[in-house]
Amino acid sequence: MRKRNLRGAGTAVLCALVLAACGNGADTGTTNLPSKDVVNKAADTNKMEENKVEDTDGLAGENKTEGMPEEKKEEGENVNAPEISFEILSDTRTDLEGNELIYAQYPVFSVSGEGYEALAAVLGAWNEEFRSQADAFLEERKEDAVWYRESVDTSYQYGQKSYVSISRCDKEFVSILISWEEEAGGPHPNYYSEVLNFFSQTGGIVQLADIITVDDALKERIKEGLHQDYQELEFDDTLLEKEIGDALANGIKDWYFVDGNICIFFPEGSFGFGHAEGSLGILIPVEIKE
Repeated sequence: MRKRNLRGAGTAVLCALVLAACGNGADTGTTNLPSKDVVNKAADTNKMEENKVEDTDGLAGENKTEGMPEEKKEEGENVNAPEISFEILSDTRTDLEGNELIYAQYPVFSVSGEGYEALAAVLGAWNEEFRSQADAFLEERKEDAVWYRESVDTSYQYGQKSYVSISRCDKEFVSILISWEEEAGGPHPNYYSEVLNFFSQTGGIVQLADIITVDDALKERIKEGLHQDYQELEFDDTLLEKEIGDALANGIKDWYFVDGNICIFFPEGSFGFGHAEGSLGILIPVEIKE
């Protein structure tokens, strides 16, 4: 599992937990995927709340995402889109007295719909990855959690919250964002993320080059967009061009579909910036290439 550290500038948003676009905007009260400065220049952030789950006590309700609203399905459009459901589960470890010491949440996905067995199998494998990651967090951090509670703060609890948003789900593509907010004894939480873009029919991973032309023109669009959306930052254009070029050449994974666009983002530390700036993203309108 590719787990990226995205210590955000605020505790705010999973890129509006996504159904918002990139750019400056509102704080929706969830954890972040890139940071709160990458949120919401376009879409309806209320959609995000339909998919968000958080519950440190265990199971937190089932959530379903289908391809299109019911009124469009009645018109015969996208009838065969997959339906993706997910739950956020939680596991714990206790101290010698049986008190909860540390917890870790993780998502579990399921897929229904005729013709989407491959996608279901792929997400089933990811379910195992997410569960294994939660187990590893619990085992690796348990001793630290004991020490911290005994030596620093008797009320502090180590933990890992999970958040999920599905920004696209139709017959062509599925785009899922998973974010973790980790409390591990530091002055502020750590943030991690995973972005999964799938071909709906095969379950294969969608590369950016599969849907748009990756060339110097795209590099320039990203550069101009970052300058426009983050006018308060002083970019080193030489470094900016190099890091954008390197990311595109290496098959950038940090992007997702949102409302007919794609959001490409760069993690904290990009372009010579640090924790205060968080991660930076750019919204690009896109027509899927044939």
